[in-house]
Amino acid sequence: MKIIGVCGKLGSGKDAFADYLVRKHDFNKITMSEIIQKEMESEGYKDIDRLQIQEFSREYKEKYGNDIWAKACVEYARKKQYRRVVISGVRDSEELEFFKNNLGKDFVLVSIKAERDERFKRIKNRKSNKDVDLFGDFVRQEQREAKLFDLYENCEEISDYIIDNSNTLIELYSNAEGLLKELNWKDTNF
Repeated sequence: MKIIGVCGKLGSGKDAFADYLVRKHDFNKITMSEIIQKEMESEGYKDIDRLQIQEFSREYKEKYGNDIWAKACVEYARKKQYRRVVISGVRDSEELEFFKNNLGKDFVLVSIKAERDERFKRIKNRKSNKDVDLFGDFVRQEQREAKLFDLYENCEEISDYIIDNSNTLIELYSNAEGLLKELNWKDTNF
C-alpha cells in the first residue's frame, strides 16, 4: 500500500489535491475528519461542526494517544484493501511518526500551501457547515487549529514535498502529476 499524507492550512487545497488523485490515478481518499466524524456518529452525535470534531479528537487523543486517528486511517485502508491512498488532514507529529514508522518508503507527506487571503476566499466559496463566513472568525479558527495541531504552523518544514496552490487548479493538478512522476507512483501495478 502506498500512502500520500496531505497537510496544509485551512482552505489551502488539501482536498482539491486529494480529489484529483482519486479522479485521475485511482487513489482512495481518506479524510481524517471523516474518520473522526464516523466515530462521533457511532456514538450518537448529530449535526457535527468543526469545533465538535476538534474537541472529540482531542479527547480521544488524550485517552488513546495522539496517533489514534492515523492508526484508524491505516486500519480502514487495510480493511478495504486499498493499494493507493491519499489521507487528507495529517496534523500531528505523532500521526506523522506513526505513518513513517509503519509504512516507511510507502508513505510521503505533501504540504499544500496558499496565501491566507486566497484560503479565506476558498473557505467562503465552499460553504461547508464546518467553515465560517467572516475573516476574523477565520483567523480565530486558524489560531485554534495551531493550538490543537502541532504540524499546523510547520507543516512545510517537515513535509517531503511542498506544492504551491496559490494559482489555478490546472497548476495544482500539474504539480500533482509532477509529484507522482517523481515518486514513480503513476504506475498502477504496485
